[in-house]
Amino acid sequence: MKKLTLFLFLIFSAALLSAQPYYFKHYQVENGLSNNTVFCSTQDNNGFMWFGTKDGLNRFDGYSFKTYRHDPAQVNSLGNDLIQSLHSDKNEGLWVGTANGLYHYDPTQEEFHLIKETKDMAISELEVDPKGDVWLIALYKVYKYDVQRKSMRLMASDAPFAASFLFCRENGEMLSCSANGTIHRFNAQDQRFENCNFVDKKQSSALGWIASIQETADGQFLIGTVDAGIKLLNPVKRQLTNLVTMNKDKTHIFVRDMMKLNDHEFWIATESGIYIYNHQTAAISNLRKVYSNSYALSDNAVYSICRDREGGMWVGTYFGGINYYARRNAIFNKYFPIPEQNSITGSDVRELSKDTHGNLWVGTEDAGLNKLHLSSGQFTSFKPDGTGNSISYSNIHGLLADGDRLWVGTFEHGLDVLDIRTGRAIKHYLAGKGSGLRSNFIFTFHKTRAGVILIATTAGIYTYDAAKDHFDLIPGLPVMFFNNLLEDSEGNIWAGTFNEGIYRFRLGKPGYENFRRKAGNKKSLSSNTINGIFEDSRKQIWVTTDGSGFCRYLPQRSEFEHYTVEDGLPSNFLFKILEDEQHRFWISSTRGLVRFNPETKKVKVYTRSDGLITDQFNYNSAFKDEHGRMYFGSVKGLISFQPQQINDDAYTAPVFMTGFHIENEEKEDGQGKSFLHRSPIYADTIVLKHNQSSFSIDFAALSYFSSDMTEYAYKMTGLYKDWEYLKTNRKVYFTKLAPGNYVFEARALVNGSTVWSKKNVRIYIKVLPPFWKSLPAYLMYVFLCLAAVSFLVHRYHKRQERKNRRRMEVFEHEKEKEIYQAKIEFFTNVAHEIRTPLTLIKGPMEKLIKQ
Repeated sequence: MKKLTLFLFLIFSAALLSAQPYYFKHYQVENGLSNNTVFCSTQDNNGFMWFGTKDGLNRFDGYSFKTYRHDPAQVNSLGNDLIQSLHSDKNEGLWVGTANGLYHYDPTQEEFHLIKETKDMAISELEVDPKGDVWLIALYKVYKYDVQRKSMRLMASDAPFAASFLFCRENGEMLSCSANGTIHRFNAQDQRFENCNFVDKKQSSALGWIASIQETADGQFLIGTVDAGIKLLNPVKRQLTNLVTMNKDKTHIFVRDMMKLNDHEFWIATESGIYIYNHQTAAISNLRKVYSNSYALSDNAVYSICRDREGGMWVGTYFGGINYYARRNAIFNKYFPIPEQNSITGSDVRELSKDTHGNLWVGTEDAGLNKLHLSSGQFTSFKPDGTGNSISYSNIHGLLADGDRLWVGTFEHGLDVLDIRTGRAIKHYLAGKGSGLRSNFIFTFHKTRAGVILIATTAGIYTYDAAKDHFDLIPGLPVMFFNNLLEDSEGNIWAGTFNEGIYRFRLGKPGYENFRRKAGNKKSLSSNTINGIFEDSRKQIWVTTDGSGFCRYLPQRSEFEHYTVEDGLPSNFLFKILEDEQHRFWISSTRGLVRFNPETKKVKVYTRSDGLITDQFNYNSAFKDEHGRMYFGSVKGLISFQPQQINDDAYTAPVFMTGFHIENEEKEDGQGKSFLHRSPIYADTIVLKHNQSSFSIDFAALSYFSSDMTEYAYKMTGLYKDWEYLKTNRKVYFTKLAPGNYVFEARALVNGSTVWSKKNVRIYIKVLPPFWKSLPAYLMYVFLCLAAVSFLVHRYHKRQERKNRRRMEVFEHEKEKEIYQAKIEFFTNVAHEIRTPLTLIKGPMEKLIKQ
């Protein structure tokens, strides 16, 4: 017990970031959560996270929340917005306990169905047994709902007790805890609860209200109580052990929930933050809200804890919304300023140097010098105070630990030397005051293998003469702005400059070689402004630049091989390079931390989504200790990590369609339901009208630890065959698709994984043609064409018939006319023939008559 007390004292008194290697991401109403008061949480079979709040039920896909509330106009909505309990099982899905009864969620239709027997009952606890039956607590009584028979009954007990919690053991045995400190086992044969009698009446009375229990791997019970702290119960030995009973302020620990993270680690939700118990080591730590620390708990009143399939922990609080912890994001230790806490004093971290006493010295550009005690995690700060024993300025650029001395280079305030043992300045050097220095801007230091200390300034490079206590310019070397130094394995000194390239020389030998960028020469140095020079374990020289990526020096041809954003780098502004035990490079940049494999040329970028404190790192700020741990300084503090803890894996996550929008709107049918007629998650076929052919599809891979870095690809068969890669975008738009059949597919590559997802979105989409292009229309067109042709043919025949009839009439008329004319001619001729002789006769006859 004394050891435990000492351990707890150290936990509470140590610096926050060394005592609490737990970093949380917060989701609150500003992120779409319906209410910051989160009473319960669970993960469903598909992988969606669900959160019950004071104001509705929330479904989360890693990007956005969808809220379900009571809607009087919808019969199958929730009956109450106060969600008190949630449970998801493999067989029946999601069960929702509200202040107005128990609801079963139908995911295909996104509807909630009230279990009628529970109407108007406030459901405080839910549990599901291996048979799929639902156990619930309402008004301190235990009920069992038979899912198959759709019936519910009150469970009897050998003695009345006020039920407070339900727990189903791995062997299927159902336990019920009470407000009186007793634990009851359900006897399936007698169909009643019976007291386990794990402890005697006195101990039960001391336990009081049991709020939650969890079972350890060795069969013991971790018990959380309302006012008696956290206990460990050995049911075989009937032994009850106090783990922790009081908070630091001597108040009682009020437990609300517990969850197992792994076989040894348990998280306990209390009114005073989270207690973490390690069953293997018996260690207990307490995580609390820390003001001005955006990675700490957002609220001390913790109501629920849920573990997802990736091992992430979701913490529901009363005022602070949801706190999400992922072990992968905790790989990067963060050191940043926290008011009224022992922490680093500045955020703009510059040079780093470790001394022989186990301290890491951290120079900042905004708050002086810091000493990190690596064993305790405690910081000691050093700032100028105007006395001769302090550093001369708060803007630190160069650091070098040399024995018991620390060399400190400042911005335009000269050079200081500190006694590491006392922390006091023992010497100040200024330009033009007998020191030999020509500049007060001391940029960096380097100690050669021969023990020579080199000082790079804005006015040349100097060596320190200890005997004369004087700084000497390196003869023959130009006096200019030098900003970094390196001694390679062959004893050459490489000096980077601002806008003048690289100078390579050997101490004690005349001459130098200058590598510069040459216009039009792609094999020269890529930039004349050098940020860092590094020699790897294979004795190759690498150079980082300010805006032109980095280069590898090829000594055989005296050329440089270039790497830029075109090769996968996030930025061309790179700072420092460190090499891990697997010969991979870690390069700080203005847009994240880059992991580069020099053999495969593969690039992996780590950002804030992976747990970094910021994506913007700083110049000359990187250090690797003898254990392989790396430190990088940024504009928001310092990070450290073990590279071997960061490896790619083959983890995949299922991908679901989460939204389908036509003209940027979710279309509904006449009854207010989605025109898809089912949840987008379960939609496999979508039929669209011709005027709905412009639409967008949302999809999400259900992986939470770095969701905004998950990469996506999609393919629309029928439009094009190849996969289109979207990086981190998860929404695609299609405009005015031609009528036809399409198959949409989407897949995901989870951040840190090497394998694309297997369970993907696959949707058959059919765009119907307009009516005038449909089959009935075409049949009608054919019918009309045939009718028209028939009409025209008929009309043609009628016309020909009339024409023939007219011809016949004309012909007959002509014939009659010809006959008539023939008759006339005949009669005329006959008359003429007759008239002539008559005329001959008439004349004599007239004469005869006259006579």
